Amino acid sequence: MGSGVSVVYPTYRLEPRFEWFADSLVANIGDADIEVIVVDGVHSPDRTARINTAVRGRFPVRHVPAKPTPYNGRHRLTRRDYFAAASARNTGVVYASRPYIVFVDDAAVLMPGWWDAVREAARDEYVIAGAYQKRWEMVVEYGVLESSRPDPSGMDVRWPQGSDTRPVPVHGSQLYGCSFGIPRGVLLTVNGLDEMCDLMGGEDSHLGTRLEYLGVPVRYSRRMLTFESQEVHWQPGGLPRLDKVTDRESYMLRLRRFGLSRRSVEGRCDSSHMIVDILHGTRQIQSLGNYYHLRILSERNIDQTVRHFPRTHWFDGQPLDQM
Repeated sequence: MGSGVSVVYPTYRLEPRFEWFADSLVANIGDADIEVIVVDGVHSPDRTARINTAVRGRFPVRHVPAKPTPYNGRHRLTRRDYFAAASARNTGVVYASRPYIVFVDDAAVLMPGWWDAVREAARDEYVIAGAYQKRWEMVVEYGVLESSRPDPSGMDVRWPQGSDTRPVPVHGSQLYGCSFGIPRGVLLTVNGLDEMCDLMGGEDSHLGTRLEYLGVPVRYSRRMLTFESQEVHWQPGGLPRLDKVTDRESYMLRLRRFGLSRRSVEGRCDSSHMIVDILHGTRQIQSLGNYYHLRILSERNIDQTVRHFPRTHWFDGQPLDQM
């Protein structure tokens, strides 16, 4: 394996806190072989200029539009823009030129130790889940968190499992949060994050479970810590999520189309539960909702994915142009 890390920073917010990220990254990385890819759902020349101003030439950065998706952006088929984090993260995989990829949150500041944890995971080629804390009233100066107010509901529930000195093994389903790292080759093997999860979320733990089925362990690191702003998370203009619901009879009929005669989990008869039922029932490794092969997707052909867009929603067959 070669060296270097691609940091993927997806955002759809009108006012992300990229300057926090940039300054805190520089405080961590020294002369590391690193590139930053900003995947922007509201890409524009003005945004590029703002990003370049924040970076000030301190590390290589590329500002790219989010790849086509049926659910938002200029190619969308739906009537409005919806949440599509899996698609945005897969965009970063396409543009990444380094062998190890780490994803970060667009409302976060990196804490001391974050880069050391990423560097070790990249060196030893393992999957790492970073820790987080969500805070109010964050004041960040030159990449350093000067003050904040804790949010008791925003604490990482995995924290008691962790260690201050080493990453610890966790279940694949515990690969969640916006800061995690993975070898790019592993992502290509499983065809990226599953875009069946777009509209709802949960694509990170879905990926972790598939990695577990593949035999790829996941580790959790307290040192790979980010603090995230609740004000930024809740700013107006966020993309809505949509979780479709049906009756039990229709649910089981749709589940049988995936070769399954029973449920693996209890809960509502909705699309988010069906994704989990399919995942555990089939023990899938490859993504099912991606209408392209990530391994052969490139900057040159990325817009051609529009030709293969589904026209109806996988859960209930509703035409996307009615959603």
